[in-house]
Amino acid sequence: MEKTPEEREYEERLRRRLKILQEKMKEGKIHIAEGLGVAESLDKVRAGPDGEVDLDTADGLVRSMALAITELHDRDELKKEASLSEIQNAYFNFFDQNFSRFYNIMIKRKLTPHEAGLAAMKSEGSINELIENLDGFLEFIDEFWGEVGYIAHYHVEDMHNNIKGIFGGDLFPSHAENLASKCGIYTDTLILPCPFLRSKHIFQRSTPADQAYYLMKHAMNILQYKELACADVDVPIVVVLPDLAALDEDEMKFFHQLGEEDSLKHSRKVFGRDFENIEDFFSFAHELDTIERAVAEIADESRVLFDTDWDEDISTQLEKACNGQSAELLGTNNPGLILASSAVGRMTTSNELLIKSRRLRGTPIIDAPTSWQYLEWKMEYDAESAEQVTNLKDLHITRGLQGLADGQMEWLGNVPPEALIEVRKQGAMEEIRAMLGQGIDGLSESNPENFHRTRDQIFKNIDQAFDSHKANIKKLREKQWKFAGSDIGSWLVTGTLGITSIATGTPVWALAALAADQMLDAPKLRDIPSSIQDLVDENKKLQKSPVGLLFNVQKKLNRN
Repeated sequence: MEKTPEEREYEERLRRRLKILQEKMKEGKIHIAEGLGVAESLDKVRAGPDGEVDLDTADGLVRSMALAITELHDRDELKKEASLSEIQNAYFNFFDQNFSRFYNIMIKRKLTPHEAGLAAMKSEGSINELIENLDGFLEFIDEFWGEVGYIAHYHVEDMHNNIKGIFGGDLFPSHAENLASKCGIYTDTLILPCPFLRSKHIFQRSTPADQAYYLMKHAMNILQYKELACADVDVPIVVVLPDLAALDEDEMKFFHQLGEEDSLKHSRKVFGRDFENIEDFFSFAHELDTIERAVAEIADESRVLFDTDWDEDISTQLEKACNGQSAELLGTNNPGLILASSAVGRMTTSNELLIKSRRLRGTPIIDAPTSWQYLEWKMEYDAESAEQVTNLKDLHITRGLQGLADGQMEWLGNVPPEALIEVRKQGAMEEIRAMLGQGIDGLSESNPENFHRTRDQIFKNIDQAFDSHKANIKKLREKQWKFAGSDIGSWLVTGTLGITSIATGTPVWALAALAADQMLDAPKLRDIPSSIQDLVDENKKLQKSPVGLLFNVQKKLNRN
């Protein structure tokens, strides 16, 4: 029987994989553990009359092994096309070449990126100048990450034995502060998103003035991190990576699906009623077409959150939301739909951050209290779902470290970029960290099986770690160290440090793998895009729980 084109293509791929497997074995790069049966299967592989491998002699075990080895081989070959340093320098140099003139003006006038954006949208002339080539500019960003996005991700994924902080919860870190200055002493590498990929929907739906604002604001914000990202140090301090969901439509749909499922859990709390599915939820929300009707249906006002800075009553907050940017982007001023869409959007963002952090083997970092609250809620809902499966209670942990300390928490959160680079170059990071004490590794090692035995110890460890941190801050000040002309005492800030965790030993998106068919609302494994299916199996091996960190500065100190 003549083989189909698909069968012939598969055989070609299989022969290539088996050839790579053979080469790696000859090079001594593959070591097989005893008792796995792989050696016996390999012994059965024979060559045909044409000298090629007789595919009929390669069983499923050999084929699976060849596939895994080939994926690693291709990944390594792809990484050789461009180093992480080359990718980062190309990215930041592009913005430097196009926006350095504006950036120098911003620095000279002591403006923030937000203020620079406001200035850009003041006159029709500046608006037209900026957005004249906007389509081409955004197209270049898309093409750039389309070419090197996965390569950059592979480089970061393969950075082992370093502490990676994965920023999330917003388009980009706050324009008012440098996030690396906040947490650069506590993380080795801070991973930032490309704000232009995250803002596609904004550029598509905004007025020319708003487009000019976001173009300028994002460009200025990116250039604030150029010195750190392009620093000549062994371990990168800052790396900008694209969200893979922006490059893979299936991933974007999957995150949105997870966001919809979590929004149903959230809305159950908000409205005090169950919804059969997302269509039922939005049908209900559509009927809440006045602020009065929406407020009348809200059962728990504490779960309605647009912005932690808004302290008005619910009616006033809804009115602000209906007349704000969210309503403009959604194309509706229906209060119910705005509530529903906000829940879906926030939960989608939280899911994407957790998955991205797991993929990059890092910890979620958030500097916006509103986003932090939604991440806490998301983990709370995950814990409730996990409790139904494991029959364990109180899996969700949330501790404001401000409450663990006496009053405001104090930490090294105002480190000038040039000083942070100097600390790395002088090799002083290890000594500083050794004095500050260890972090919260024990929290991420928790899983349902040992949680109740370790919960009290975890809390105790956190208390002790930050009590020690508080005491050792004083010792560091006494050393009067200076880096790049900056005294370590001037790096101190006070504010809220927070930890949130779900002690499940698994991120929620993999609960389907944990619970199989025991959870009806968990996404089915077949719905998980192929690009992240392997994370489900990997997570079973890691047995780490999602942990998030909040860095929220209220006051900068200057103690020498």
